[in-house]
Amino acid sequence: MNKRIFLIILAAFPQWTLSQSVEMERPAIWGIAKMTFLVSDYQVARDYYGRFLGFSEAFAYPSELGTVISFKVNDRQFLEFVEDPGARGKIRLVSVTYETENVEKMRQYLEYKGLKVPDITVTDGAGNAVFSLTDPSGIVVELMEYKDTGLHLQSKGKYLADTRISGRIHHAGLFTDTIADNDPFYVGIFNFREILRYPEDRSVAPTMLYLGMGDCIENIEFYSPSDRNFNHPCLLVDDMQETIYTLKERRVNEVLDKPVIGKGGRWILNLTNVDGTRIEFTEAHRVR
Repeated sequence: MNKRIFLIILAAFPQWTLSQSVEMERPAIWGIAKMTFLVSDYQVARDYYGRFLGFSEAFAYPSELGTVISFKVNDRQFLEFVEDPGARGKIRLVSVTYETENVEKMRQYLEYKGLKVPDITVTDGAGNAVFSLTDPSGIVVELMEYKDTGLHLQSKGKYLADTRISGRIHHAGLFTDTIADNDPFYVGIFNFREILRYPEDRSVAPTMLYLGMGDCIENIEFYSPSDRNFNHPCLLVDDMQETIYTLKERRVNEVLDKPVIGKGGRWILNLTNVDGTRIEFTEAHRVR
């Protein structure tokens, strides 16, 4: 547009601003920060995620649902649990949390995109800046900016046990009512991008869809058939055989399922704890 004409338009419509003529950009999302689940007893978490899977319990902090205990996967990723004696009869995923570099700008961006978001960000019980919203299928999505004074960053370099069965959450498997190409929430608003679809034939509705976050390689998985307790973290392992053997040696009452080759061509192992909450393992490479 000619600069003179643009200035004339601005003079005629003083309520316009330059920012309104430019699309607001989404702040970066740096991956999956944590997944939080209900457990029927804290000892369930300590036995399964601590003793069996080998993660260290790093700290605890208050929340609206009660005390949260946090198990550390790596310096930026955590599995967290809230005790609820009725957990086995409920949807056990409390929230999935993504790390963003500027949580207030993210809140403004999502509001600009037309989503219902809180009026302000808040500081959670661990000392980080957060806000949350709910996706179309009822999943609570939390956006979080780690703060230097928060418990998570304060634990950097600590609670990284050699017994950890994995050092990274590869993706978050999430329940969805409908698996759809160009999902209006995650693709249209969050600007996630398809990285794997099954079947590849686009004349057929997808039964599996992986959506990448764009700024990093972590992603979310939608898979059908499914139920509302499909929600799970998927842990990355280097060698599935060694993972299975390590878990075999550690098990007390835990049940090991059979490994399978997934639609992405990688070894997959799915397990559940005594509450029925799922956890998945995948190798980094395709079957060789």
